[in-house]
Amino acid sequence: MLRDAERLRKQLDIRLPAPVLAEVVAAWAELFGLISFEIFGQFNRMIDARDAFFDRAVARLARAVGLTDGEAGR
Repeated sequence: MLRDAERLRKQLDIRLPAPVLAEVVAAWAELFGLISFEIFGQFNRMIDARDAFFDRAVARLARAVGLTDGEAGR
């Protein structure tokens, strides 16, 4: 994946190290999956507290790419 991230970094002139860009791409894919699951009802009858679940999942993804809001994990 690092080779792909390095290629993408050069193609798009992104000023992030390849390992960080790889984490960003993974986080984007996971976020897309979370949104798709919500839209298509995959969480129905599985997760009732979806707002809290989504908040926690997004905070985890933000930490994975080095972002925090100071409230993550609370």
